[in-house]
This record gives sequence, C-alpha cells and structure tokens, in this order.
Amino acid sequence: MSPREKAFSIYHSFYGIPLYIKNVKECCYKVIDEIIESRKDDPAFDDTMWENASEYYKPHPMYLNYWLKVKEEIKNI
Repeated sequence: MSPREKAFSIYHSFYGIPLYIKNVKECCYKVIDEIIESRKDDPAFDDTMWENASEYYKPHPMYLNYWLKVKEEIKNI
C-alpha cells in the first residue's frame, strides 16, 4: 500500500467516529507517532538514508521513511 493510500486508510478509519479530540488528523498523527515510538529501539527501522540511494527506492511499510510519508500525506487530506 502506498503512503498516500495508507494515509487515507488511517484517516477514514477515524472519520465519523465520535471523538473527544477536536481533529481527526490529530488522531492519525498520534497513531503514526505511536508506531514510530514503538520501533525506535530497532536500529534497522531508520531507513531515511536509503531514500536517495536509488531512483528505484520505494519505502517499505515496516520502516521509518514510509510512516513519515504517510504522516505527510495526511496533511494533504
């Protein structure tokens, strides 16, 4: 799933649920931050250096760069 598709998936999973938090995007950011925080002790998780290594680079959904791109896409929703 591309970062854009994942962003829409996370966003729409919160959309329409009565929340006590003012903004659905804030909920999405919280989910992504929790994912990133839970993986911070894994040295292989940070793949941000690989992004410019090849023109064929595609972020893997298990690594940091993917989740940062998902977070960026949520800003655009």
